[in-house]
Amino acid sequence: MRSSFILALATALVSSSLVARSDAQQLCNGYAELCAKTYDQVSYATTHNAYASNTGALAANQDNNISIQLKDGIRALMLDAYNTSTNDPNEIELCHTSCSLLDAGPLTKTLGQIKAFLDANPNEVVTIFWENAGNLTPAHFQNAYQAAGVTNYLYTQTTGSTTWPTLADMISSGKRLVNYVDSGADASVPWLMAEYDFVFETPFEIALGAAYLCTVDRPKDQRKQMYVMNHFISRTIAVSGVNADLPQPGAADQTNGPDLVSHANSCQSTFNQIPTFVAVDFYEKGSLLQTVAQLNGVTFNNKLPTQPASSTTSGALSAKSIISARAVSAAAIIGATSLLAL
Repeated sequence: MRSSFILALATALVSSSLVARSDAQQLCNGYAELCAKTYDQVSYATTHNAYASNTGALAANQDNNISIQLKDGIRALMLDAYNTSTNDPNEIELCHTSCSLLDAGPLTKTLGQIKAFLDANPNEVVTIFWENAGNLTPAHFQNAYQAAGVTNYLYTQTTGSTTWPTLADMISSGKRLVNYVDSGADASVPWLMAEYDFVFETPFEIALGAAYLCTVDRPKDQRKQMYVMNHFISRTIAVSGVNADLPQPGAADQTNGPDLVSHANSCQSTFNQIPTFVAVDFYEKGSLLQTVAQLNGVTFNNKLPTQPASSTTSGALSAKSIISARAVSAAAIIGATSLLAL
């Protein structure tokens, strides 16, 4: 009888484990309906300059750091790659335009945060878009990714193939981290894929008050299988005698709310395809997550994004106050002026 009881208990425990595992596999990127969709058929909430979350910094595009972004439901991150000050071949620095303007630290630290998220959330697929501002080699990226211990997660799509796995298949395989780079890709590091082989982008230079366009901007006039809908604005402010294009957190509720819905609907109609990556600044403002859920044809799960204790909400600061409060040198601003909107 004792053995029968032990057997029954063991069976119950195994059944419970299987049920728990089944439940864990039920959701893909937060929704059961997305599991059967292929990677290219899904829309992903995306943060423009995801690393640039230094609250109060001149070039900050986000209020929350990457760990919080991922927790909140962001599933694609735009990052900028620069050489370190010591030209370390095993490390990459995350900077905005210039490391003297905004330096978010070493890539291995950020990849560690992404790895921690993937480790703790086995049913999530994450994408990284790289702007290779420092003209780094694929081997340089490979070294940094190996140092961070994320290589087991890296997904590789065969160049020229338009057949993508479903999210469920990617989750089952464990290959859940997709990486694109805007320049410098080659066959030596196949997981670092040439963005414009697979993805096109809508225009990214959008001034405050300008229209949101649904045209093929990069690569010029070349439709690809997926696309990034760039949806973030800037305002030109004179700083130390030059014009600087600054993010506009003060307008983000409107930008990421009604304007985002209108832009997404317009692009869906123009391209006869939902935006694959919806890229915004200050993602926690407005209704990005709700809009992406609607694009995916699912009912929003009501998981609202984290509101920061303090944020870069003052989009109308004077040039003098910006310089004094944020301690940015005029030299850095002058050197960075033409690139701040990237």
